[in-house]
Amino acid sequence: MFRIFLTLFIFVASVNTVLAHGVAESSSTFIITPINNAIVTNPVTIKFGIKGFLIAPAGINKHKAGHYHLLLDAKKAISMDDPIPRDQQHIHFDQGETETTLKISPGKHILQLVVGDEEHEPFKELISKKIIIIVEKN
Repeated sequence: MFRIFLTLFIFVASVNTVLAHGVAESSSTFIITPINNAIVTNPVTIKFGIKGFLIAPAGINKHKAGHYHLLLDAKKAISMDDPIPRDQQHIHFDQGETETTLKISPGKHILQLVVGDEEHEPFKELISKKIIIIVEKN
């Protein structure tokens, strides 16, 4: 009887976690290309990946989907309680884009993906690892 209760409790807790946050703990986001420490030239194509969550334009499938934000050489960590800023270091993909091509100045750069909700607030479970790229002069 205890095992049944424990199994039921774990199941309900898991469902509540997914419903409360909209994101399963096993979900993740990542940069597909370029890979970490890649040496690239302009224009740089960056492809985004996600596991266990939906990507859609901002405002579509509220609380059940999100959209990408690319952090490019962001100087400080984003706030988990505020919308992600919109500037040269925080690039928004409001239409649900899953890749981009950018002209980036030559040198070493740090890239990171963050998935945000319809109000551009980040999902804490959907922040990628940072990668480094080196952009060479053409």
